[in-house]
Amino acid sequence: MNSKTKTSKLTDTLKLKIRNEFVQGIDESNEHKIYTLDALIKKYNVAQSTIYRIARNEQWKVQRDQFQLEYTEKLDRDRIKNRSRESIKLDDNSITLAKALYTTVGQVMQNNNLDMQQGQKGLPPSQLNSLANVAITAQRLAKLALGEATLNIDANINENTSDAFNRVMELLDEVEESRVRGIGPTH
Repeated sequence: MNSKTKTSKLTDTLKLKIRNEFVQGIDESNEHKIYTLDALIKKYNVAQSTIYRIARNEQWKVQRDQFQLEYTEKLDRDRIKNRSRESIKLDDNSITLAKALYTTVGQVMQNNNLDMQQGQKGLPPSQLNSLANVAITAQRLAKLALGEATLNIDANINENTSDAFNRVMELLDEVEESRVRGIGPTH
């Protein structure tokens, strides 16, 4: 600072303002700015030695470090809360989608059963397999959204896929036989 430049008088209000901007910083344009003592001395045109002495005696640096730690912890807590809310919304939407998939599969299967009871040809095995895969996917989606592990589902599915397909084919054969004999559905 030029020795010929006259400095501003340091009032209690100005001292508090400089202290707060140094310790807490200020929020400008969605950004948190932190100032150095030199930048604040220049900004408010106050005596450097006076500000350094006050800052040292009142432990502004310690206050600043503590404030920044608490500020960062608060930001982290707020971020976690926001992420948790978003996660809950996503899980809720996933559960709703899984229910809709189950409903759709159920309706298609009901229509298929009615068609077969009326003597029409049922869905081919490839479409039944696709419907089963949709139901499995819906189950995984719902379980993940509910926080349940899906590893057991995967193991059971991989082990039982051919068994399940064979059982579906047997049930279809039974339904076809019942229809041909004029007997009601077998299940």
